[in-house]
Amino acid sequence: MAKEYYKTKIIGIGGEVQRFLDVTKMVVLFDDSMVFPELREFSVLHSGNKLDGKIKPGDVLKIADSEFRIVKIGNDVQNNLKNLGHIVVKFDNGAGDLLEGSVHVEDKPIPHIRPGDEITIYESSGSLIGKKVVVIGSGDVKEAVEHALHEGGAAIVEEGEEHDFTLTIS
Repeated sequence: MAKEYYKTKIIGIGGEVQRFLDVTKMVVLFDDSMVFPELREFSVLHSGNKLDGKIKPGDVLKIADSEFRIVKIGNDVQNNLKNLGHIVVKFDNGAGDLLEGSVHVEDKPIPHIRPGDEITIYESSGSLIGKKVVVIGSGDVKEAVEHALHEGGAAIVEEGEEHDFTLTIS
Protein backbone atom coordinates (compact mmCIF):
# COMPACT_ATOMS: atom_id res chain seq x y z
CA MET A 1 0.00 0.00 0.00
CA ALA A 2 1.21 3.52 -0.82
CA LYS A 3 2.44 5.68 2.06
CA GLU A 4 0.20 8.67 2.77
CA TYR A 5 2.26 11.60 4.05
CA TYR A 6 -0.12 14.55 3.87
CA LYS A 7 -3.75 14.86 4.88
CA THR A 8 -6.14 17.70 5.57
CA LYS A 9 -9.89 18.33 5.53
CA ILE A 10 -11.62 21.09 3.56
CA ILE A 11 -13.69 23.27 5.88
CA GLY A 12 -14.60 26.16 3.58
CA ILE A 13 -14.67 27.35 -0.02
CA GLY A 14 -14.15 31.02 -0.88
CA GLY A 15 -16.86 32.60 -3.03
CA GLU A 16 -14.54 33.08 -6.02
CA VAL A 17 -12.87 29.63 -5.98
CA GLN A 18 -14.96 28.04 -8.74
CA ARG A 19 -14.68 31.04 -11.05
CA PHE A 20 -10.92 31.23 -10.43
CA LEU A 21 -10.61 27.50 -11.10
CA ASP A 22 -12.64 27.75 -14.32
CA VAL A 23 -10.46 30.59 -15.66
CA THR A 24 -6.99 29.57 -14.41
CA LYS A 25 -7.23 25.79 -13.76
CA MET A 26 -5.62 26.52 -10.38
CA VAL A 27 -6.69 25.98 -6.79
CA VAL A 28 -5.25 28.00 -3.92
CA LEU A 29 -5.12 26.03 -0.65
CA PHE A 30 -4.71 27.73 2.72
CA ASP A 31 -5.00 26.58 6.30
CA ASP A 32 -8.05 28.47 7.60
CA SER A 33 -6.07 29.94 10.50
CA MET A 34 -3.27 31.23 8.21
CA VAL A 35 -5.06 32.63 5.14
CA PHE A 36 -4.53 36.29 4.34
CA PRO A 37 -7.89 38.15 4.43
CA GLU A 38 -7.46 39.38 0.84
CA LEU A 39 -7.05 35.76 -0.38
CA ARG A 40 -9.91 34.17 1.56
CA GLU A 41 -12.45 34.52 -1.31
CA PHE A 42 -10.06 32.77 -3.74
CA SER A 43 -8.96 29.98 -1.39
CA VAL A 44 -9.96 26.45 -0.49
CA LEU A 45 -9.74 26.55 3.29
CA HIS A 46 -8.67 23.52 5.26
CA SER A 47 -7.83 22.39 8.77
CA GLY A 48 -5.64 19.64 10.16
CA ASN A 49 -2.60 20.45 8.02
CA LYS A 50 -0.10 17.61 8.64
CA LEU A 51 2.91 16.98 6.40
CA ASP A 52 5.07 13.91 7.22
CA GLY A 53 7.14 13.57 4.06
CA LYS A 54 8.62 15.29 1.04
CA ILE A 55 6.43 15.95 -2.00
CA LYS A 56 8.00 14.49 -5.14
CA PRO A 57 7.12 14.28 -8.83
CA GLY A 58 5.29 11.03 -9.47
CA ASP A 59 3.46 11.07 -6.15
CA VAL A 60 -0.32 11.46 -6.09
CA LEU A 61 -2.51 14.35 -4.90
CA LYS A 62 -6.03 13.19 -4.08
CA ILE A 63 -8.94 15.64 -3.76
CA ALA A 64 -12.17 13.99 -2.69
CA ASP A 65 -12.22 10.84 -4.87
CA SER A 66 -10.10 12.22 -7.76
CA GLU A 67 -6.40 11.44 -8.05
CA PHE A 68 -3.81 13.55 -9.86
CA ARG A 69 -0.21 12.53 -10.47
CA ILE A 70 2.20 15.27 -9.38
CA VAL A 71 4.38 16.45 -12.26
CA LYS A 72 6.40 19.46 -10.98
CA ILE A 73 7.00 21.10 -7.62
CA GLY A 74 8.17 24.62 -6.78
CA ASN A 75 11.06 25.16 -4.35
CA ASP A 76 8.90 26.69 -1.58
CA VAL A 77 6.13 24.09 -1.57
CA GLN A 78 7.44 22.07 1.39
CA ASN A 79 7.91 25.11 3.65
CA ASN A 80 4.71 26.83 2.56
CA LEU A 81 2.60 23.74 3.13
CA LYS A 82 4.20 22.92 6.47
CA ASN A 83 4.20 26.46 7.88
CA LEU A 84 1.14 28.08 6.27
CA GLY A 85 -0.90 25.18 4.95
CA HIS A 86 -0.58 26.97 1.62
CA ILE A 87 0.11 25.77 -1.92
CA VAL A 88 -1.24 26.49 -5.37
CA VAL A 89 -2.27 23.42 -7.37
CA LYS A 90 -2.09 23.86 -11.15
CA PHE A 91 -3.96 21.31 -13.27
CA ASP A 92 -1.75 21.71 -16.38
CA ASN A 93 0.46 18.61 -16.84
CA GLY A 94 3.43 20.79 -15.87
CA ALA A 95 3.10 23.01 -18.94
CA GLY A 96 2.67 26.30 -17.08
CA ASP A 97 5.31 28.46 -15.42
CA LEU A 98 6.65 26.90 -12.24
CA LEU A 99 6.07 29.26 -9.35
CA GLU A 100 7.94 28.68 -6.09
CA GLY A 101 4.79 27.73 -4.18
CA SER A 102 3.03 25.69 -6.85
CA VAL A 103 2.45 22.01 -7.47
CA HIS A 104 1.68 21.02 -11.06
CA VAL A 105 -0.49 17.95 -11.55
CA GLU A 106 -2.14 16.08 -14.40
CA ASP A 107 -4.60 17.97 -16.55
CA LYS A 108 -7.71 15.90 -15.88
CA PRO A 109 -11.28 16.82 -14.96
CA ILE A 110 -11.27 18.61 -11.63
CA PRO A 111 -13.85 17.47 -9.08
CA HIS A 112 -16.40 19.78 -7.54
CA ILE A 113 -14.68 20.62 -4.25
CA ARG A 114 -16.88 20.70 -1.13
CA PRO A 115 -16.44 21.26 2.60
CA GLY A 116 -15.82 17.89 4.23
CA ASP A 117 -13.71 16.57 1.34
CA GLU A 118 -10.22 15.41 2.19
CA ILE A 119 -6.99 16.27 0.43
CA THR A 120 -4.19 13.72 0.69
CA ILE A 121 -0.79 13.25 -0.88
CA TYR A 122 0.79 9.83 -1.04
CA GLU A 123 3.75 8.08 -2.58
CA SER A 124 3.20 6.42 -5.89
CA SER A 125 4.71 3.06 -6.64
CA GLY A 126 6.57 2.68 -9.94
CA SER A 127 5.89 6.06 -11.47
CA LEU A 128 6.46 6.52 -15.20
CA ILE A 129 6.42 10.34 -14.93
CA GLY A 130 9.14 11.78 -17.13
CA LYS A 131 9.93 8.49 -18.91
CA LYS A 132 9.97 8.39 -22.70
CA VAL A 133 8.84 5.15 -24.29
CA VAL A 134 8.89 3.74 -27.82
CA VAL A 135 6.20 1.10 -28.41
CA ILE A 136 6.85 -1.11 -31.43
CA GLY A 137 4.03 -3.12 -32.94
CA SER A 138 0.61 -2.42 -34.37
CA GLY A 139 -3.09 -2.70 -33.82
CA ASP A 140 -5.43 -2.45 -30.89
CA VAL A 141 -3.01 -4.02 -28.41
CA LYS A 142 -0.33 -1.42 -29.21
CA GLU A 143 -2.87 1.38 -28.80
CA ALA A 144 -4.05 -0.03 -25.46
CA VAL A 145 -0.47 -0.35 -24.18
CA GLU A 146 0.37 3.20 -25.29
CA HIS A 147 -2.75 4.48 -23.56
CA ALA A 148 -1.89 2.66 -20.31
CA LEU A 149 1.71 3.94 -20.37
CA HIS A 150 0.50 7.48 -21.07
CA GLU A 151 -2.02 7.27 -18.20
CA GLY A 152 0.90 6.17 -15.98
CA GLY A 153 2.77 9.36 -16.85
CA ALA A 154 5.05 8.22 -19.68
CA ALA A 155 5.53 10.17 -22.90
CA ILE A 156 5.09 8.01 -26.00
CA VAL A 157 7.69 8.89 -28.63
CA GLU A 158 8.50 7.65 -32.14
CA GLU A 159 11.41 5.41 -33.08
CA GLY A 160 14.54 7.47 -33.58
CA GLU A 161 13.66 9.94 -30.82
CA GLU A 162 15.53 9.86 -27.53
CA HIS A 163 13.82 7.43 -25.14
CA ASP A 164 14.27 5.57 -21.85
CA PHE A 165 12.99 2.17 -22.96
CA THR A 166 11.38 0.28 -25.83
CA LEU A 167 8.41 -2.03 -25.54
CA THR A 168 7.79 -4.47 -28.40
CA ILE A 169 4.27 -5.81 -28.99
CA SER A 170 4.14 -8.96 -31.13
